[in-house]
Amino acid sequence: MSTWHGFLDDLRPAASPPLDTPYVGLRAVRDTDLPSVAEGAGPLRVVLTGGAAQVAGPVALAERRGLSLGALDTALRDAADPAGNARRVAAALDAAPLPDGARVHVRLPVDGPPTPAGLAALDELAVLEAVAVLPADLSALEGWLDAALDREVPVSLVSGTPAQAADAVLVAARLWGDPGDAAVGRRFVLSWLTDDTVAAVTHLEGLA
Repeated sequence: MSTWHGFLDDLRPAASPPLDTPYVGLRAVRDTDLPSVAEGAGPLRVVLTGGAAQVAGPVALAERRGLSLGALDTALRDAADPAGNARRVAAALDAAPLPDGARVHVRLPVDGPPTPAGLAALDELAVLEAVAVLPADLSALEGWLDAALDREVPVSLVSGTPAQAADAVLVAARLWGDPGDAAVGRRFVLSWLTDDTVAAVTHLEGLA
């Protein structure tokens, strides 16, 4: 299996036909598009458009429609207290547990190097066994990756270009002590969410 198999979470419009490629892992849809997703599609990464309080509805809707939920993607919107916000996410998941095998992906409010508040939020994600979502084009990405690896919190990427996403995997490998070994980096950088999936597949094919 290629190092890059399953790396892409495909956020093209919900009506787009699936891509026949091993580089796509989860089909990503916004919660507002769940009613239009065809039964049997999936596994899905459902991107929430609201806060933690919105967890129960999309989880229940996916179950009612027989949709396979692979990940739930939510954001910490309280930049002043992201750790407290992360605890609210945990409470919402206690009230509406994800199906077996599904993981919660939590977007951190980052716009620079790690801060004490951001690191406290990462601590909460470690307790929650969540996946930290970070921008691939963040200038301070290495610092955040280092902090996540230190807490054994896996990472999913958003935004940026295919090259930036692939470079982030190599940065994770270097931080772990295996520079140049993308397979090591993939143990920690699980996926990259993109709506330009065709271009991303072309880029990964060139790396394989």
